[in-house]
Amino acid sequence: MLIRFSIQNFRSFGKHASLSLVANGRLDQLRDHVVDLGDIRLLRGTYIYGANAAGKSNLIKAVDFARQIIVKGSADTVRLDQYCKVCSESLNQPGVFQFEMVVDGKVYSYGFAISYRDGTIVEEWLYQLFKNGSETCLFERDDAGSIDTEMRLKGMDETRFKIYADDMKALTKTLFLTELARKHTDASSVLSAFRAVYKWFKRIIVIFPGSEFLPLPFLVHQDNMREQYERYLRYFDTGISQIEVDTTTLDKALSHLPKEDADQLRQLILQNISDEKEFAVRGPGVLLGIRSVQNGEVLVDKLKLQHQDASEGFDLTDESDGTQRLFDLVPILFQEMNNSVVFVDEIERSMHPLLARRFINLFYEQTRNKQMQLIVTTHESPLLDLTLIRRDEIWFVKRYPEGSKLYSLDDYKVRHDKQIDKDYLLGRYGAVPVFSSGTMQVSEGCTNGAPQT
Repeated sequence: MLIRFSIQNFRSFGKHASLSLVANGRLDQLRDHVVDLGDIRLLRGTYIYGANAAGKSNLIKAVDFARQIIVKGSADTVRLDQYCKVCSESLNQPGVFQFEMVVDGKVYSYGFAISYRDGTIVEEWLYQLFKNGSETCLFERDDAGSIDTEMRLKGMDETRFKIYADDMKALTKTLFLTELARKHTDASSVLSAFRAVYKWFKRIIVIFPGSEFLPLPFLVHQDNMREQYERYLRYFDTGISQIEVDTTTLDKALSHLPKEDADQLRQLILQNISDEKEFAVRGPGVLLGIRSVQNGEVLVDKLKLQHQDASEGFDLTDESDGTQRLFDLVPILFQEMNNSVVFVDEIERSMHPLLARRFINLFYEQTRNKQMQLIVTTHESPLLDLTLIRRDEIWFVKRYPEGSKLYSLDDYKVRHDKQIDKDYLLGRYGAVPVFSSGTMQVSEGCTNGAPQT
């Protein structure tokens, strides 16, 4: 589980900013929103508010940026122009990303600093933290590529660590954590901590407004998965009563599309089919599951959504934006995501406020026995209800001339019966739009050759 995430010099965040999921031990409300791990109590949810362009999405993007680099092992697949552009010196300063987390009952702190000029790893570190305040350096890497450790290594563990560490001097753009985790898989070794931490990062899920749950055409072949989807879609009053899958040929699946769109999708599918035997693709007006069978034929699974009063099935893209958003979010409620951290940017997008509220309620109900966390950004002020979420679960982002600042509602020590949504909209906690004083001047007539109406 995530304890704390900290960043420095990423997009709108110039100075150090930190998001903590440590529960306030003095709060008695909504105790089921807290996971008690003995030495530490962690929140299961966090809700981040702020005006447009304040930096909410940038916080989620920072997590995704760091996660991609860790999982891939380098910054080869990410954009490097992510430094804080409000400061002229930021390009010459590294971006810093640090995670504190609980993995297999142990507390770790892992982080790295990366150059935005060329993707070089400037620093990297992994510590194990103990409840008495002490710590052990599992490794620390400096800008020269030298790697030190305080672990007591013996035999082959010592030999392997030295070999891997020496190799990193030539791999200046590669993370040591990722390299060692991939090469060393012995679970009985003291070096197994590297792989455990690496696997924790692979379980992080980031959902942006445009993200799509592509495994859907394959999951609904499984009776249990299909029944779960149908149950939640009926519960949320989408009108969908049943999900079916039609298996057809590629040409038939694309036949209703304009020729240009169909040709582009066909080209994309045929390029990928040589590398993957099963994958999903979403294009304009379609969500398809692609399968290659032994004779080289390409079979396509296409969703059909049955409505109770309709004579024929609907495609997913025929549904409302809110229903399509639910298809991407509903797996959070029933898929096996224990020990996962899910980040959702703009969770309320295209959803009715009552639906968003009920989704949050269901998350706590359905994941009560899981060590799972949901961290979201939102503009939905009705969620600012202390009967729904805890005071320490609410965070704000505010934009300043020097960059975004992150702070908690818990800093204000509001009463548990306070109606905070109105206070928020009135600007009591900041993190709301500040409009210019005076009257907007709207010019009469048209300019730049715009047609008269």
